[in-house]
Amino acid sequence: MQYRNKPCFIIKKNLQKSGTTGVYFSDVITQDVLLDVCRRITGLSDYDFLFVDNDYEDEFLERSYNKGRMAIMEYKDEVSYITFSDLEIGGRNSSVQSVPTAFNMFYSNPYAKKRLYYYFLNKSGNAETDYQILIYRLMNTIGFTFLNTSPTLSTQLGAFVSIEDIIFNRRVNAGRNQSNNSTFITKSGSNEIQIYGKTYGANKYETSLICYALANLWQQGQQITLYEMLEGNLKQLPASSLSVIESMGIIDVVPTDMTLEKNIFEKTNSLRSPRYLYNLFNKLGNKQCALCKCEIPELIQGAHIWPVADIKKTVQLTQEEKLACAIDGDNGLWLCENHHKMFDEHLLTFNQNGDVLFRSDIDRRHMRFIDETTRFKTLPELILTEKFLEYLWRRNKVS
Repeated sequence: MQYRNKPCFIIKKNLQKSGTTGVYFSDVITQDVLLDVCRRITGLSDYDFLFVDNDYEDEFLERSYNKGRMAIMEYKDEVSYITFSDLEIGGRNSSVQSVPTAFNMFYSNPYAKKRLYYYFLNKSGNAETDYQILIYRLMNTIGFTFLNTSPTLSTQLGAFVSIEDIIFNRRVNAGRNQSNNSTFITKSGSNEIQIYGKTYGANKYETSLICYALANLWQQGQQITLYEMLEGNLKQLPASSLSVIESMGIIDVVPTDMTLEKNIFEKTNSLRSPRYLYNLFNKLGNKQCALCKCEIPELIQGAHIWPVADIKKTVQLTQEEKLACAIDGDNGLWLCENHHKMFDEHLLTFNQNGDVLFRSDIDRRHMRFIDETTRFKTLPELILTEKFLEYLWRRNKVS
């Protein structure tokens, strides 16, 4: 990089759809915006700028349209990556889509003296939903500096301090809005963190961002696994995101298509099928025992209503139908280890109204403990779908 005595912005003028929309980044990033950015980063008002075409390339920009809604500012021997919001903040992922792309370019460049910024351009829309605040905090966690939160935001932003901090806040955020449940983060052991994330559409940006933040907060001894929820012919996360995750060296990535699920189903009676757990998350939300409301994620398991072993023995079903039953979110509950074991040992079950039924020959001394720990004696209506009740009928018929 050449030494520059005056700040110089280099910006790709074409957005991905500029050819069809007629909207160019050079129309959006005005000289007033550049002046404000320059002052906030350097304290200076005198700067140069250059809008360049797709075929321009240098050590910071590749041949392409403007990926990441980004500007590069070179000053002295430092380079600043600045990514900009949309003019209008719309859907839940509108503030996310450019961010992982910009971060990938920033992270992958070996130049040492570099910094990463975000600048709000929005003229309309709500930029301060609970979900967006979560995203901004994830951005803080991976190194973004916000140049102009005021007056756009009234909330004071701060980075997450631990993986558990992210898990807790993601849980609270998802609980407020069921539509926020595209990526789930949980713990299945004291040091095992699992991410269940969609890899298509706008969801891939959220999944990428969560992975970067978790990797940044990783502590010695923790194991982090990303289960990519692939659908049909849809691919994994973008290659640039996977490359960054791999270079971080923290997260194991496991693509989970139906071929993998079929192998798991054929070889074991495992209750740890990634697809099954993701479907439970999608139906029931975050882990919480249906009978005692325990929320300690390490203690909560996905309990099949119609057991996998019994599904496999059913000759009337094809192999594909058996697999579909085994991974169906309607074929399960979140139960703590105690209640899961009681359920598997047939110490308790449910009738078609969702009422808990205890086995009649349980010792009275044990029954007191079971009764005290089973705070809820009827399942919520959300669980009692037609398919759930069919699986329950099949289970009770066998037992």
